[in-house]
Amino acid sequence: MSYLYYKKIAAGFIFFFLIYFTAFQTNAQIISKIIALVNGIPITQTDFQNRAKFIQSNNPNLNNNQVSNQTIDELINEAIKISAAKDIGITYSEETVRTNLDRQLRSQGTSLEDYSKLLQSNLINPETVIDQRIAAEVWQQYIIQKYRRLANINQDDIKAHKKDLISNESFHLQQLKISALSITKSFELAENIINNFESCAKNLSIYKDNLNITLEDMFDAKLSDVLEPFATFLEVKYDKFILPIQNIDDDIIVMINCTPKELPSEFQIENELIAKQLEFFGEKELRNLRQDSIIDFKN
Repeated sequence: MSYLYYKKIAAGFIFFFLIYFTAFQTNAQIISKIIALVNGIPITQTDFQNRAKFIQSNNPNLNNNQVSNQTIDELINEAIKISAAKDIGITYSEETVRTNLDRQLRSQGTSLEDYSKLLQSNLINPETVIDQRIAAEVWQQYIIQKYRRLANINQDDIKAHKKDLISNESFHLQQLKISALSITKSFELAENIINNFESCAKNLSIYKDNLNITLEDMFDAKLSDVLEPFATFLEVKYDKFILPIQNIDDDIIVMINCTPKELPSEFQIENELIAKQLEFFGEKELRNLRQDSIIDFKN
């Protein structure tokens, strides 16, 4: 059956979408009704409803028919990806998927827990995001395993990508400049600040009225906004709170990275770069797999 055929059938699922927004279903039997089988993998009405709401929340300009078509397309494609990966022995750990997603969200200043609460406040089950991520991760492994020989990634590529990731990060930095004291006393005060550090917010309340300390908070700072040598320190110590104390123009400066970052490992970066190189093959592979898949829509 052709792709256009599935697109036409998918439009019929707007019925389920409209039901979701006109009446909240509480009957578990109705909510869990299977609306399609993709290579034996079930897509339920609940899957459809959660994904549709998620898609609409991210794309408010889409009409109901567009949301419905995109929803069924995504769910079918994800089922095909999981099925294909399973066929060649690729497995996944949901815990690992959650950990990776949490790390990514933390690098953006939030967390999986907070993001899940936001979704739930919009009546979206966070599991729809986890399902989406599982399909993406096993598909990446599938494409790498099948087409790795065609990719050309080396250590220089990995280092350059990591540097780009750090350069594009936004940091909240706090600078405490200690002056009007002897060098010895300034260093003692700096070490005391570091040894008793709990948070940048607490520093603000403790040291804002200290006449020997000029405290400055820098929000959304990029590496390019940070003076040397702190920019170089931060490029290496992006995951640490405290940067090395510096003596600059007779002032002792303590620089604190209030929002340490977690970046992907070199192995993960390598896989991401390989996957990007192989995107063309991934798109072609998915089209071929979809043509050969058994997709059974239920009435």
